[in-house]
Amino acid sequence: MKKSRFRSMIQSLVAVLFMTAFVVSCASDKTRNRAKEMAAKYWQDKAYPGKSYDVQVVDAEEAGDGMWRVKGMIDGETRVGLFNPETESFTEGFYTMAKEKERRVAELEQEVKYWKEKSETLEKENFKLKVKLNMPVDGKAGADSNH
Repeated sequence: MKKSRFRSMIQSLVAVLFMTAFVVSCASDKTRNRAKEMAAKYWQDKAYPGKSYDVQVVDAEEAGDGMWRVKGMIDGETRVGLFNPETESFTEGFYTMAKEKERRVAELEQEVKYWKEKSETLEKENFKLKVKLNMPVDGKAGADSNH
């Protein structure tokens, strides 16, 4: 009688342990998937706004303190970031990539060139309008003089 009771308790304990492991496994898989989703979204939307063509999230693993380390390949370069499940936030921290900086500098140079040309065009237009205002029309002075 004692053996069957003891065996029953052990079977119950084993069943509880398996169920706990299953629940924890499902919870960690859900968190892992969420970490991968947030990393992909971050790399797609924020790190490369409108310019990223190849984003592949490779792996997500627990990094300690409840954080998840996510690795990915973005346009052929390896990137690593951290996902915090409590705040549902992903951060890559500070990273320096020469190519990315060079790209941004080139974009800014093009933008500066565009705005300079636009400014010069508007200045010329403004000058032409000022000249027209001061020109005599049909023998009369311009609109801003009282003759």
